[in-house]
Amino acid sequence: MKNIFKKFVLITSILNFPIGIGMIIQAITTKTGEALITNSIAGAFIIFAGASLIWAVQEVNTRSSIILWNGLVRLFNVFLVTYATTVGEVPQAMIITTGMDLLLAIVFIFGSIKITGIPFSKLVIGKIK
Repeated sequence: MKNIFKKFVLITSILNFPIGIGMIIQAITTKTGEALITNSIAGAFIIFAGASLIWAVQEVNTRSSIILWNGLVRLFNVFLVTYATTVGEVPQAMIITTGMDLLLAIVFIFGSIKITGIPFSKLVIGKIK
């Protein structure tokens, strides 16, 4: 089970790179100051998240808090997009992506707890013992 979780996290982490690079390229080609700042910074953070998850999965027992927190950030994104659907129009692609984020959030959060045997209350503050 641990190897499956690690491979799942690794594969999904690697997918952060083309997404982040795509966001940066889109920001550069849009040629508006707001898009350049917000989208390129968001893209860079997505790339960083992928890199940190790849690092974390190498020692999942001691770095699982990073995976858990990535799941929590994804869960927050799900709540934001859900809220956005109540106040305006959200593109279909964003809704599909958010559904995938919900799945990843669930796997990352519960997987981190299950694989390590460390309770949520300890993982969320970085205590692994």
